[in-house]
Amino acid sequence: MNERPMDIAAEIDQRWSSLTIADDFVFGKVMLDEGICRRVLEAILRVEIDHVEYIGRQEPIDVTSDSKGVRLDVYVRDDAGTVYNVEMQAVNTRELPRRARYYQAVMALDQIEKGEPYRALKDAYVIFVCGFDLFGQGRRVYSFQSRCSEDCSLTLDDGAHVVFLSAPSPEDPSVGADVNELLDYIGTGQVTGELSSQLETAVRNVLRSEDCRLEYMMLAVRDQLNVEKGREIGLQLGLEQGRAEGLRDGLAKGKAEGLRDGLARGKEEGLRDGLARGKEEGLRDGLAKGKEEGLRDGLARGKAEGENRFAKLVSALIAADRADELTNIASDAASRETLYKEFGITE
Repeated sequence: MNERPMDIAAEIDQRWSSLTIADDFVFGKVMLDEGICRRVLEAILRVEIDHVEYIGRQEPIDVTSDSKGVRLDVYVRDDAGTVYNVEMQAVNTRELPRRARYYQAVMALDQIEKGEPYRALKDAYVIFVCGFDLFGQGRRVYSFQSRCSEDCSLTLDDGAHVVFLSAPSPEDPSVGADVNELLDYIGTGQVTGELSSQLETAVRNVLRSEDCRLEYMMLAVRDQLNVEKGREIGLQLGLEQGRAEGLRDGLAKGKAEGLRDGLARGKEEGLRDGLARGKEEGLRDGLAKGKEEGLRDGLARGKAEGENRFAKLVSALIAADRADELTNIASDAASRETLYKEFGITE
C-alpha cells in the first residue's frame, strides 16, 4: 500500500537532524558559502581561485525539450571562466563515468550559444566526492583527461576534466593536507583542522535553518511520491508490456530450461520408446540389410566354393586319364553333377 504524504513527511522530518555533509542536499547548501566553495575547489584541484560565481545549484538544466535534464549539486564559474560541477555521491550507482561524460556534454552546451565558435568553450571540471572507492585502488583522488592511446604524454587539450574523490581510502600525503582533511570529515564527521571546522559549522547552520528543513522535506516528499507514482505507472505499463516481453524472454529461457529438462526426461523416455521402436525398425532394417549383405556374401562365397569343387573334378578326370570329358563338363551342368557323385566330390 502506498504511503500517505503526511506519513512520508513525518519520516523525512525524523531523518533531518541526523544528516551530515555526505548528504547531497546538505553538501549543496554548505557549498553556497563562497569562501567554503572556493577553498574546497582549491584543495581538490590544488589551484588558486580568486572568486566563484554561482551558475545554479540543483536546478535542472534542459539543453533541448526532449533531452534528459540534469540537476547539479554545485555549479559554479571562477574568475577565469572555468566551470565546476561538484557532486556528493554517497551510493555507487555503477554509472558514474558515463554520467560524468553526460554532465560534461550538458555543461558544454550550456556554455555557448548558437553560432559561437568552439574556442569559446572554457575548461570544465566534473568532480564526484564519493563515499566509496569507485575504482578500488585505494587512492583518494582519481583525475582524468583525454590522452592519446599511442602516446600517453600527448593530451587532447579539450578542456574536459573529471575527478573522483574517495572518502574511505587511506590518507595520502601526496594529495595535500586539505584534501585529506576534507575526505576524513566527509567519511567520519570528525573535525581535525580549520577546513573541517568551517564545514562542521556550516553543516550545523544548515540543520538549524527552518527554511532549509522545509525545502529538504518538500524535495524529499516530492521524490518519494514520484517513486510511489512511478511504481503504479510501472505496474500498469508492465501489465501491458508483459505479454510481449514475456514471449521474448520465455523463448530464450525456455530453450535453456528445455535443454536441461529434456536431457533428464529424454534418457528415461528415450529408453522406453527406443526399445519399442528399435524392435520394429531393427526388424525392418535388418531384413533389408540382410538381403543385400546375404546376396553379396553368397555370391562371393558361392563363386569361391564352385570354383574349388570344379577344380577338384578336373584333377580327378585327368588322374583317371579321362581328359577328353573336360570339354563336356564345362558346358553341361548335368554331366558335372553326375561326375561329382561318381568321384565323391561334395564341395
